[in-house]
Amino acid sequence: MSIQAAATNPPQLSYSPTQAFPIDVGARMLYLEDPERQMTIEQALGQSEDWKHISKASPNFGFTSSAYWFRFDLFNTDAESQRIYIELPIPFLDDVRMFRLNEASVNSDMSIAEQHLVGDKFPFAQRPVIHQNLVMPFELEPGNNPMLLRVAAAGTVEAPLFIWEPESFSVANGDDRLIQGIWFGLIIIMVIYNLFLYALLKDISYLYYVSFATSYLMFQVCLKGYGFAYLWPNMIEWNGYAISVFVSLCNFFAYMFVLSFLDLRQHSPVAYKLVVAMAAINGALFVLTFVLPYSDTIRINSSMVVLSCIFSLSIGYWSWYNENRYAKHFCLAWTSAFAGVGILATTKFGWFPANFWTENAGQIGVMMLVALLSFALANRFNREKELRILAQDSSLHNERLARKSQEELLRSRAEANKRLEQKVAERTENLERAMSELESVNERLEIMSTTDALTNLANRGHFERSLEKEFKRAVRHQRQLSIILCDVDHFKTINDTFGHKAGDECLRSLARLFKQRVSRPGDLAARYGGEEFIFLLVDTPLENAKRLAEDLCERVSAMNFHFNGKPIPVTASFGVSSLEMLGMISADQLVTQADLALYQAKNNGRDQVISWNPTQNAPDAV
Repeated sequence: MSIQAAATNPPQLSYSPTQAFPIDVGARMLYLEDPERQMTIEQALGQSEDWKHISKASPNFGFTSSAYWFRFDLFNTDAESQRIYIELPIPFLDDVRMFRLNEASVNSDMSIAEQHLVGDKFPFAQRPVIHQNLVMPFELEPGNNPMLLRVAAAGTVEAPLFIWEPESFSVANGDDRLIQGIWFGLIIIMVIYNLFLYALLKDISYLYYVSFATSYLMFQVCLKGYGFAYLWPNMIEWNGYAISVFVSLCNFFAYMFVLSFLDLRQHSPVAYKLVVAMAAINGALFVLTFVLPYSDTIRINSSMVVLSCIFSLSIGYWSWYNENRYAKHFCLAWTSAFAGVGILATTKFGWFPANFWTENAGQIGVMMLVALLSFALANRFNREKELRILAQDSSLHNERLARKSQEELLRSRAEANKRLEQKVAERTENLERAMSELESVNERLEIMSTTDALTNLANRGHFERSLEKEFKRAVRHQRQLSIILCDVDHFKTINDTFGHKAGDECLRSLARLFKQRVSRPGDLAARYGGEEFIFLLVDTPLENAKRLAEDLCERVSAMNFHFNGKPIPVTASFGVSSLEMLGMISADQLVTQADLALYQAKNNGRDQVISWNPTQNAPDAV
C-alpha cells in the first residue's frame, strides 16, 4: 500500500439532514499507526506530522497487532444540532473508541465533547445502541465537528464508517436484517433437508455437507455479530475465538466432504492421503483455537481457507480430468462457494477493498452452492439409482443362468455322489493314518513344549507345574521335598571372552552332568533361565539335598571344559531349601528360600553351597 504524507488538517465531510444516507466516509480520513498500542489521545493529536492519508479505497489494514487512529471533520451545515449514528459494520473488532472533539481542541487545549467505547471485548449490554454492528450516537453541533477514532483488534483492523440519520438507519437496518434472515433461513432449510436425506439414504456425504453448511452458518452468525447480539451476549471470552473455531470446522468438514463425495479412496489413493492429511491439520487447528491466542489462530485459519479453496478445487478438477463421474458437478458447485469464501478471506488480509460485495462474498458463494450442490447430490443419487437398476438387471440375468445350470447340477449330482462314496472310503483310511501320525506329532510337540531347546533338560514352565504338583502331594502326605537352585559363576565373562557359542556349549556340558546325577524317578533337573538350573528332589530331606548339591558343586569345579581347544574354568554356586522348614505355605516360598541361599553363596565368594537355615530363618553356610 503506497502512503503519502498527510496535511495538518484532516478531510472534511459535510452533513445535512436532507441529504441521502448513509454517508460513506471510506478513505476520507487521516490515519496514524500505534504499534505499541500505548498512545493516548493527547499523544495522537500531537503527532501532527505523522498523520497520513489513506491511499486505498477502503481503510482496511489486514491482520495487524498495531492500533490505528483515524481523524476526519464532520461539518454540520444545519443551524441546529443534529443527532447522528456512526456505524462501524465490523462486529468482531476488539476495542473501538470514538470521540467528538470540541472545535477548540484541535489547535488549543483538548476537550472531549462526546465519546463511546465499544467492541467485542466489552459486555454487549453496555453498547450505546443495541445492534449487532458497532453503532455510536453523536450530537453534531452546527459547524465543524472534529471526529477521532481508535481501533485495535487481535485480527484484522478495518474502519469502514457510515454516517446515518437515526430514522434512515432504522429503515436500512430492517432491510438488511430481512436479507440476512432470508439467507440464514435458506441455509437452515438446506441443513434440515439434507439431514432428512442423510437419515433416509445413510450416505455420509450428506452428513459432511450438513456439517460444513452448519459450520459456515455459525461462522456468518459470528462474523455478522448476531451471535454476540442474540446467542451469547454475556460470553465475552467465547465470542473472542468463536470465529476461529467455526472457520477451522468449515475447513475440516469441507475436506471430509471432498473425501466422501469424490470417493478418493477408490479413484485416487494419493489424493486421498493428501486430503486426509489436510483434514487432520484442520482438525488439529480446531483444537488449537482453544489453546493459542486468537490473533494467531485467526491468521492461520484464514490462510487455511485460501489454501483449502485452491487445494480442494485442484483435487476436484484433477478428478474431473481423470473422468470421475461426480467431479464435474462438484467443481461447478464448489467453485462458486470457494471463490466467494476466498474473496472474503483475501479481503480480511486487505488485498481487496471492503464493500457490500466483498463483505458478503462468502454468503453469495454459499447461496450459489446451495442450488448447484443440491443438483450435484441429486445427480449422484440418480446415477447410483441407475447403477442399482443395472445391478438388478444383471442379477436377474444371472439368476436365469443359475436356473439353467441348476438342472445340469442335479443331473451331475447323482454321479458325483457315487464318486463321493468311493472318495469317502479312501479319505477315511487316509484320515486314520493322519490321526495316527498326528498323535505321534502331538507327543513330540508335548515333549518339545516341556523341554529346553538348548540343554534338552526340562524347561521352567514344566518345572513349575511339576513343583506345584509335588508340593501339594508332599504337604498332603507329609513327605519330604527339597529344591536345589544352581547358578553358573561368571557366566557373562565366558560369553564376553569366548563368545556366546562357548557359553551355549558350557550350558550343554553342565546339563549332561546334571542329567547323569539327578536321575531318580520323580526327581527333575531343569533349566530355570539363562545360566540358572534347578532341581526338584522328591522324598529328599535337607541333609541329603545338601550332600547332592555339594557333590554337584565339586563335579562342576572338576569338569574339564574345553572350547575350540581352549580350557575354560567353570564353577557354580548352589542354594538349597527343603519343605521341612517351618511355616512353609507355598511352592514359590520354597524356591524363594533356595534363591536367597544362592544369593548368599554368591556373596560369600561363589563355588559353594548354602542352605536355608530353618532355625535362623535365613541362609547358612554348609
